[in-house]
Amino acid sequence: MTAAETTAIAGKVGSLLGKTAAAWHTPAFGLSAADRVVVTFSDDSAAFVKGATTEETAGWLRNEHRILDHLRGTGLAPEVLGWQDDGTGQPLLVTEDLSAAYWPAAGAEDPGGGTSTVWRPGDIDVLRRTLDRLSRASLPAELPRTTSWPGPQWPRVVELADRLVDVGVVVPGWLEANAETLTAIDAEADTTLELGAYLVHGDVRSDNVCILSKAGEREGRLVDWSHAGAGHQLHDLVQLLPTLHLEGGPPPWQVCIEPAPLIARLAGPSLQRACVSEQPDWLRQVFIDLASINLKWLAAALGLPLPVPDQPTPG
Repeated sequence: MTAAETTAIAGKVGSLLGKTAAAWHTPAFGLSAADRVVVTFSDDSAAFVKGATTEETAGWLRNEHRILDHLRGTGLAPEVLGWQDDGTGQPLLVTEDLSAAYWPAAGAEDPGGGTSTVWRPGDIDVLRRTLDRLSRASLPAELPRTTSWPGPQWPRVVELADRLVDVGVVVPGWLEANAETLTAIDAEADTTLELGAYLVHGDVRSDNVCILSKAGEREGRLVDWSHAGAGHQLHDLVQLLPTLHLEGGPPPWQVCIEPAPLIARLAGPSLQRACVSEQPDWLRQVFIDLASINLKWLAAALGLPLPVPDQPTPG
């Protein structure tokens, strides 16, 4: 986003809120294809702004606005301050500025640049309570299924057995020996799980979580609801746990080992991404690590032998 584009967004937001924009900047971290700006106004108040850049991001913003509007006052998400969708295909979503909150994804600076995720003592418990509260939130009428729910995964994962052996995720023969079980449990995800009864964020990870302190108590907020939709009650938790484990959280199999069809379906994408060579080495290693965690977790859930025999037994 150019300086001129940032200035234009700040001006639009000022007009939308009836305030004068005094300063603005792009947040230092966070992943989004949308434009993102923090605007400070002449009355010293501030707002966070997301602007669509493509037809796809416009759709994401409309979905996010619908969800945030539904969650007003729940403390689960940022409060909406303004919304502009004039039919030009470039809607603007304006929410409260949460810059002063603690963001685990910006917890520490790396020596080589960037940041490392730091969960302070108690933060993961705060996040778990936040997800529990979300699982009890009402579901907007006629909300489509979350876009983060993937289709069947394991027929393709089994085809990638040799590549997964090469990266050390599994020993030779393990996937082939358990292919029938894994493919069947994956297929059950679409027939046995209650997939449309709960509101699902769809992309809970450390850079979409911040923690506020109020009256001595910590409260979690989830941001970036672009992929929110209807789904399984444990979707967000099961999707989160492997990444959380990489960041110092508990092993997933110590948190839950069911429902196995949900674990199997949401594990599939990381196993496939671990086999993609056309990505930065550091990113591929992240997916290899996630694939190893997911496969060990699924083995524990199904009572299968460990995918790599010398791994510590889950327990």
